[in-house]
Amino acid sequence: MTPSTLLTALRPLEGGPRLTVDLLIDDAPSMELWTQAVRDLRTAVDRAPFDGVRVHTVDSSAPGELRLDDTTPETTPGHHALLVFSDCVGPAWQDGRAVELLERRGRSCATAVLHALPPPLRHRAAVPLAPFRWRAARPGTPTAWLECLLQPGSLEAAAGLRAESAVPLLPLDDEDGVEGWARLVADPTSGWYDGEGIPSGAGTGVWADLAPPAPSTKPAALIGTLEDLAGPVPVRLAALLAVSPLVTVDLLHAVRRDLLPEADGADAAVAQVFYSGLLVRAPERDRDTDGRRAHVLRDGVAELLTERLTRSDVRRALDLAGSILPPAVWARGGAPLPTAAPARPRRRVRKDGPPLRARGVAPPRNQHFVGREGLLRTIRAALVRPDGDGLCVLHGLAGVGKTTIAREYAHRYGDDYDFVWWCRAADDQSLALSLDRLGQALSVPGPRDGRGSVDAVLDRLHTGRVDRGWLLVLDNAGSPEKLFEYLPLDAGHILVTSRHISWTERTEHPLHVEPLNRDESRALLRDSADWLTDEQADAVAGRAGNLPPLLIQLGRSLAQRRLSVADHLEGFDRLCAELLLRGGPADYDVRLAAGWKEAVAELGETDPAAAELLRVLTCLGTGPVSFELLSAVTGPGPDAAGPDGVLHDKIGLDLALRRLADEALAVVDRDVVETHPALHTVMRATVMGPNERAAAERSALALLTAALPKGPIDPADPAARARIAELAHRLDLRTALREPPETTGALVLAVIEHHAAVGDTEVAARQARAALAVWSRSLGSDDPALLAFRAHAERVPA
Repeated sequence: MTPSTLLTALRPLEGGPRLTVDLLIDDAPSMELWTQAVRDLRTAVDRAPFDGVRVHTVDSSAPGELRLDDTTPETTPGHHALLVFSDCVGPAWQDGRAVELLERRGRSCATAVLHALPPPLRHRAAVPLAPFRWRAARPGTPTAWLECLLQPGSLEAAAGLRAESAVPLLPLDDEDGVEGWARLVADPTSGWYDGEGIPSGAGTGVWADLAPPAPSTKPAALIGTLEDLAGPVPVRLAALLAVSPLVTVDLLHAVRRDLLPEADGADAAVAQVFYSGLLVRAPERDRDTDGRRAHVLRDGVAELLTERLTRSDVRRALDLAGSILPPAVWARGGAPLPTAAPARPRRRVRKDGPPLRARGVAPPRNQHFVGREGLLRTIRAALVRPDGDGLCVLHGLAGVGKTTIAREYAHRYGDDYDFVWWCRAADDQSLALSLDRLGQALSVPGPRDGRGSVDAVLDRLHTGRVDRGWLLVLDNAGSPEKLFEYLPLDAGHILVTSRHISWTERTEHPLHVEPLNRDESRALLRDSADWLTDEQADAVAGRAGNLPPLLIQLGRSLAQRRLSVADHLEGFDRLCAELLLRGGPADYDVRLAAGWKEAVAELGETDPAAAELLRVLTCLGTGPVSFELLSAVTGPGPDAAGPDGVLHDKIGLDLALRRLADEALAVVDRDVVETHPALHTVMRATVMGPNERAAAERSALALLTAALPKGPIDPADPAARARIAELAHRLDLRTALREPPETTGALVLAVIEHHAAVGDTEVAARQARAALAVWSRSLGSDDPALLAFRAHAERVPA
């Protein structure tokens, strides 16, 4: 909104009360994108029909209470307004401090938030937003005194949510919205004002679940989300930025202006990229950018993005970045882009030999295949790049669908090749056998066994003439150490599926295969049980972790209708473990549990520390586990040998995590590690023996106890609240109560007090009663822990 349009929108105030206004500008790092908008806003407010204007700044990324400066005089209710200009994404918006400021000021003045984010980015706000309507009894009514209701017919109203009051949120690009708020302040007879608002006042805790979840930080997921929500232009803008070692807002605008001048939606793309999560602040590099805020791309993002660029794109982007960023950036930045000059010299392909003719061999098309459209397009783009080596690697968890995707690609694009050849590649012997069979199909002369036969086939693939090219699929490839030399790079297309992460280091095009998204999971379940509602399908898919083999088995089980959806969910662990031991349908016969059991058994023989860590992770529950938590008992003191050794040795812990990631038994992303829920089930039900499970449970409890914040837990400390919330999520109360209170009592009590502090008094009382039932005889009558358990138990009647 320009200054002139904002003035037009505020015109209703000319006939209303004479107001003084505080303009509070959020100065968090994310607001750097709106520097020009801040200038325009200050100009417009200075010229608006206000008696006086005071401008303040506050950094919503800084710790501590948010407040206007102490020179702000007291004002009479009805004669003052507060306008806050922010994108509402900083930490103070996330933890409630910003809303507390709005509530305080809203008791004495008309308060509103001018929201910087355009509608496509409104979901990035860290506060819950809902459709409200407001009405005033008199001009200049403070926001807390307005009559406030949820808009009739809204989903929030239908769900029975309530809010004591709400602060109007005025989109900066919505002239009508700003004008409506101005009429609410100046002309109470104008009736209801409808718009978005931030719930405030008492009882706002019920809105906590509506706050947007933290987005994934995995590079492929971030890029995919950006492309799904915003289209290809923002992704191309991000890719052009990826050639630079640092990114500033000036460079972001320059790349959009000079390299995407006529692209549809290019202006919106700047904000889409800035708030996409691809960029991370690098304050330690600000000095290199002459004081401008420096950003870097998240680890792993640049490699994926630059796969989309041509050499011409790279050259133009580097030239522009070199003209914008100071020399110090390049002095410390190192090589700008690995793919700008391939590290491996490309082999010259003659293609002057005999024509290649073979009858392709590939497994039948999977009739259960759903979704994955974006991934299939990405595979195609990676393989056909004119400056690539023709290699694309699919990496991911066992059973996630790598082979199924490769089969679908082979059938969907089979007509684009002279032939497709499917190779089993678990080790060098099986790959050599597959290539030898290809040699027979191609009538390659020479011996039919040994390395000489394979070399002859590879030479024929490099030199043979083709019309459309060929595709080799290396399925379930083992470690690349011995297999990589068998790849006829630069001659055709090679698609590799593997759970070995070391393959991703051998190619410019590694693609991590995630579990299905929720829509795809529903479709797979309904392939067998088409009567499932969305709610039922989502519940089953969520428990299954969106893993294709398990979804197929669960769908077939549900289709028999002997067990209801509720039965499946109630006995999920037992049923899941049994189903995963069985094979699937003919075209999806994946005995996932058997494969995991074999992998864990091999791990126990070759890397006992990694096997031990996997057992502990299984007992810590689902979801990402922080490296900080796992290293809670590390240090130079404890002996790293024997039980729990890996947890006491930080270097050993890091090496064990690397091994779990390499075997695709865990996903390690920077400082967190996550294992699949189905693997937890298999580990508990069929892999770990009773003694192993008991030892792992004790190790997990010891880890959680060691991670307790030292001293009294301050509810106002966000870090302490986050830590105890993680411990509460991971504590298995029944397991903890099997130990003596002197071992786990402090942990159990801290978790109970956490539930009480956040308002879950019923949960706290229930857990306290459980603790009393087991430990009351072990604790003395005047033991502080016993008294605390009783106090929590008595707050809510049984």
